[in-house]
Amino acid sequence: MKKILVIQLLLFLLSACEKTALTDGSESVARPVVEAYLQPGQNPALKITRQIPFGSSDTVALPVKNLSVVIESGDFAYSLAFSGDTIYVGDGSWQPEAGKTYLLKFTYEGSEVTAETLVPEKPSGFTASASSIEIPSFDIGSGGGFPTFPDPIELSWQAVPNAYYLVVVENIESDPEAIFDIPDGDDRPRPTFRSEPEQANSYEIGFQNFQYYGTHRVILYRLNAEYAALYDDNGNSSQNLTTPFTNVIGGLGIFTGMNADTLMVEVKE
Repeated sequence: MKKILVIQLLLFLLSACEKTALTDGSESVARPVVEAYLQPGQNPALKITRQIPFGSSDTVALPVKNLSVVIESGDFAYSLAFSGDTIYVGDGSWQPEAGKTYLLKFTYEGSEVTAETLVPEKPSGFTASASSIEIPSFDIGSGGGFPTFPDPIELSWQAVPNAYYLVVVENIESDPEAIFDIPDGDDRPRPTFRSEPEQANSYEIGFQNFQYYGTHRVILYRLNAEYAALYDDNGNSSQNLTTPFTNVIGGLGIFTGMNADTLMVEVKE
């Protein structure tokens, strides 16, 4: 579940890598775009697509199929197999481990593509000031007066120098009840909100951040600097085209490690 969430979280960021090509000719379409987030306890998977050249009418990046993709760590080399829909996955015999460095390698159109990342340790000391929060009633027409606002939930953890942290909060109810009426035809996405990657040791969640009642999963991700750099690069526009951040040598995109800890918060009436 966490892996899927993270891929959705950065899909819009990596579209910049797939759509931005600042050179003409074959160089502008010769690079693969990599998207991979290694997490302990998760079967490794990565996405490889072809770069969409600038000015192209294409809107969907095409997959790069049947490459020989290898991830190395120390004396071991692990192969990933193409499983369809741009995704290469491990065979289930191994999982990334915290504290280890991993090297991605494959050959694309005769050129070697590589990327390296460290899988960080799990965030330490992750706590919340409360395990639940009540949504105040705004029905002042019944003579009840103005509502009393609850204190925000303070999340805190032990920050590590040079590490980045991101908080993701998602409602996990199968049929969540909206706090406020949702207009007809408002097909909003799954109830989730998130912070930005920061070098911080705390984050506040107020009642106004929540859109639904029920149980929420609060995930604290510890991230590497390359993740934060890609996030910052999302400011590119047609008036400000710059080469997107990448830590992939011979290609574009992101190959990074992350780790997470989780708490639960109940949103009540």
